[in-house]
Amino acid sequence: MLLHEFFNKTKINEDVQSDRIDFIVNQIRTNPEVTKKVYRLVQNEVDSIAGKSPKDLLSAELTKPEQDHTVKGLLGTFIRALNDTPGDYDDFSTFLTTYGQVSYINEAELMKPGYSGWGAWLKGNGKVSEGFITQLYKNLFDTKLNINKSNRGPGEVGLALLSPNIKFASLGDLNINGVEVEVKGEISSGGGRLKNNLKDFGKPNLDAIYAKAELTPEEIPVGFPTGNAGARGRDHFQDVAKMLDTKQNMLGQEYIKELFTGFFINGDPELINNIVANYDRLDRATISSDAMKIAYSSYANILKTKNFSKFLLLKLQGEKSLAFDVNDWQDYLEYFKLGSLDFNDTQNGPAVQISML
Repeated sequence: MLLHEFFNKTKINEDVQSDRIDFIVNQIRTNPEVTKKVYRLVQNEVDSIAGKSPKDLLSAELTKPEQDHTVKGLLGTFIRALNDTPGDYDDFSTFLTTYGQVSYINEAELMKPGYSGWGAWLKGNGKVSEGFITQLYKNLFDTKLNINKSNRGPGEVGLALLSPNIKFASLGDLNINGVEVEVKGEISSGGGRLKNNLKDFGKPNLDAIYAKAELTPEEIPVGFPTGNAGARGRDHFQDVAKMLDTKQNMLGQEYIKELFTGFFINGDPELINNIVANYDRLDRATISSDAMKIAYSSYANILKTKNFSKFLLLKLQGEKSLAFDVNDWQDYLEYFKLGSLDFNDTQNGPAVQISML
């Protein structure tokens, strides 16, 4: 009885196996996309057995001069992104066997001042199609790392992995053909904050000004103000300044000066002097915009002390980018905006947010 059951079970398994093989063969005959996927899957398995797995081919000895993928914790993420990228076996295998000797980024186009679509600087090479590279970059876009206590955000890792001419910079984001570049990437909306850490900012002594105004405990503002024109339920810095003017003539101006010189210790003096001089005459939208410009200038001045002179903005939604010199930022405001400035942000400080439109 047991032997009979064994043979019946074996026959059933053989029948199922045969049906499955017939199904696969029929799909391969009628569907080219299935053919590509099955061939790539089988060939990758053969390569792996032969010691040609992605991990084998991406060893540091084989990929010189490219070494960014050897950063701790990155190789596994890179291989998963590769495996998840659609394409035929030629795309996959050629990418691996030539990795480190080929750049899939047109660095000149990437850093040309102005707006670009990704298609202007992402490129294929030989049997590696542009479509494969574009999808791989998308898969890598949200990869984030901390290297030498410096966070690397969206878009940066993919650029470093797709070109031996783009490297993780020692002081900040990326070194592109020898030029230090500050990179800010975003997935859909709401870009990166312009800060290195909270040491970018000082701390104003507003209590001394409140004491001069002889404010009651109920009148003293809670925490630091907002710099956002449309914020509700929060004190805007201009409102605080005008309230102080009702207590003592020009005390509001003293408050504005202490707020901006105290926080933005690297800010542009001319921009700060302008907001101090005109705080009571500017409308809410203008003074909020001017405050964000001061926040930008503070970060730009910090970058320049580290020999960074270029900005690169990247956005996954719409596949677009913007490159510009840190001093020329106002020439490109049709492509990006500054926003969300909050002096009371304990995590980011008064770091302005930069995002592509």
